[in-house]
Amino acid sequence: MTQKLSPEEVVLAWNAAYVAHDIDTTLTYMSEDFVRLGDSTQWQPTDKETWGRTMKAFLAAWPDWSWDLTTITSSGNLVVCEFLEHGTWTKPMELAPGVVFEPTGEYFEDHDADFFVIGDDGLIKEIRAYITNNVERVYGLSARIAALGNAQ
Repeated sequence: MTQKLSPEEVVLAWNAAYVAHDIDTTLTYMSEDFVRLGDSTQWQPTDKETWGRTMKAFLAAWPDWSWDLTTITSSGNLVVCEFLEHGTWTKPMELAPGVVFEPTGEYFEDHDADFFVIGDDGLIKEIRAYITNNVERVYGLSARIAALGNAQ
């Protein structure tokens, strides 16, 4: 018999896979109706499939990416974590077929607070990500993406 994980244990297991760059395993801890909201998507919801595809592209471009869990607290189905995120953009990043951004070789460091909501099925239903956004200041990805949209 498999024992159900607590909300905090689910987030810790998800995080262990994420830090190991094992996106396929992270997806097993996320519900089918998962949604992520954050400044990197201008607070537009991102579904599970899109999140997985984006993270695989991101981690391929930042192979040294990691984050350190500095604080975790939980109450009921809500788990809040703080992280210190860091990495260097050393490889091309393909956001969509034929849309590739070349690396800058620059290092970034961000402070993140992620709010995880665990659903009735015991899986992550929602992540709300609050980031100091140094990755945006260093790389200007939003401006690059906006310019791409204006050029089409």
